Amino acid sequence: MILVTGATGNVGGKVLSLLRAGGHKVRALTRDPGRAALPAGPDLEVVAADLGRPRTLPPALDGVQKVFLMSLGANKATHDAHLVAAAREAGVEHIVQLSTLGVEMAEDPKTNPLGHWHRIAEQALWDSGVPWTVLRPNGFMNMNLGWAASIKAEGVARGPLADVPEAIVDPRDIAETAARALTEEGHEGKVYELTGPEALTGRQQLAVLGSLLGRELRFETVPLAAHREMLLRHFSEETVNGVITTLEEAIEHGSELHGRLSPDVHRVLGRAPRSFTDWARDHLHFYRA
Repeated sequence: MILVTGATGNVGGKVLSLLRAGGHKVRALTRDPGRAALPAGPDLEVVAADLGRPRTLPPALDGVQKVFLMSLGANKATHDAHLVAAAREAGVEHIVQLSTLGVEMAEDPKTNPLGHWHRIAEQALWDSGVPWTVLRPNGFMNMNLGWAASIKAEGVARGPLADVPEAIVDPRDIAETAARALTEEGHEGKVYELTGPEALTGRQQLAVLGSLLGRELRFETVPLAAHREMLLRHFSEETVNGVITTLEEAIEHGSELHGRLSPDVHRVLGRAPRSFTDWARDHLHFYRA
């Protein structure tokens, strides 16, 4: 049995589908099974549990051999530690943890809160004694779906980072790597950095979309204060403050890290990572007027 956390998310949902397609029995953890609307079946159990409430976790882990672990935001360190501790007690044999690129450099929580939260979460896993694999992806390509409404209505994309190159990665490649790590031998004790095949700025990503759509698109740089207000509609204040602090550092000092390319997707999957053009072509319907 494989437990998947974040089973309704961009990565966890894809991990769930891949495992089921491969004939594996899967248990999906969600706080609200009714809202999750996951399809039931003989190969899928849906269990109600909350990473923020440790007492709900032991039943979810009963009979589980492997876990895909992901959580987000300012609670990342605490939530991952709760799951790891419960998994150790349950005798789980392997945890594949979703982290983030640059954790090893995130020593100062004042300048890189996001990386620091993930660093603490990784340390909890390493210290547990449970065999592990850590996935450190760069930014996700699907974050650009946030541009869809303004592109359709105005031909404009808005964001705080117009000119910082990032080797963003397709969530499908992250999910496939996770599924391989969960179902194949030889991935224990490995850290995989997951990037796309090229580093593109926000303007360059928008140019790809414009070319595929056959439209002239324009990038408008949004002040961080306005970006912060937008994020507060969806995330906690602590999480948003961490995001903004990390963005301030990238804008002020640049980010060679996020433009760095890694061979690890190819190493695990035996093929090149999907390009942003690949991703954009498969999701172009979201941007059409």
